[in-house]
Amino acid sequence: MDEQTFWDLVDRLGHDPADFDRLADELSDHGAADIRDFADHLARALHALDTPAHYRAVATSGASFLGVRCAAVAAGATAYRRVLSAPSALASYAHRPGSQLLPVAERAFRTSTRGDWQHRTAVSTRTGSNVAAWGDSWLHPQMGTTTTTAEGRAPQDYMVALRHVALTLDGDPTWRSWWRQSGLSACELGIVAEGKLDHLRPSADIRRCGDSLRANFTCALPTEGMDLSALAAAEVRAMFEVIRQAMSMPGLPPTPPVPTLPADVPEVPVTTKPLPELPAELEPQGYLTLAQIQEFFG
Repeated sequence: MDEQTFWDLVDRLGHDPADFDRLADELSDHGAADIRDFADHLARALHALDTPAHYRAVATSGASFLGVRCAAVAAGATAYRRVLSAPSALASYAHRPGSQLLPVAERAFRTSTRGDWQHRTAVSTRTGSNVAAWGDSWLHPQMGTTTTTAEGRAPQDYMVALRHVALTLDGDPTWRSWWRQSGLSACELGIVAEGKLDHLRPSADIRRCGDSLRANFTCALPTEGMDLSALAAAEVRAMFEVIRQAMSMPGLPPTPPVPTLPADVPEVPVTTKPLPELPAELEPQGYLTLAQIQEFFG
């Protein structure tokens, strides 16, 4: 099966979940070699969307990155090529069905051959497996807040500053070398800015997830007149000091000079969730608990 035939089959999918069943039935009319080729073409299409830019486009959606990539492929060749060249477009597929595409080849193979599916695709679909795209990227920041502006929008200036610091550390050779000592491939750093921190210390949740570390922190929003870049650098470094201690790693490298933000820096995607409302007889909570920070980014 060539690539064009693969896309001809996929392009017949619509918005009905039953279309995936019909695709599996149609594919089962092909021989075993064609079915394995279909699986390989799908894996290569998903692998090509496994890039930091595509990952960041859906990082705050709470959806599975692999599932969203599947949805973009299931949308057909034209939609897929648009997403491939414009990563931000992937966000529009965050809540569309697509993961049903993954088992189609196996189902077709079992129907066609009555045998067991033991095929390994030519490339992996696992997040981060596209080494050429990810390169040495190890730090993946996600931004969140429990407050909004008067216009109902997430505060951007501080979110931009925090993310800018994180991306500076990601690109610094000394910090990359330091992180390699963790033995993990990546750090998913979630930062939630709370309007008021009236508890003793910010909430922090640090967990290993596969070969990555997921570390979610809260921090206070700055007051008027504060140097946002300096504050952001201090906050992010303090977060990594907590991570360092939790993982028993060597001391942190010096924080590199943070480049000045460009004037046309785009808005940063921010997950916004209000603080939970408590019954009137209870004292207002006013801050995120550990369980809430664990679930903030999904």
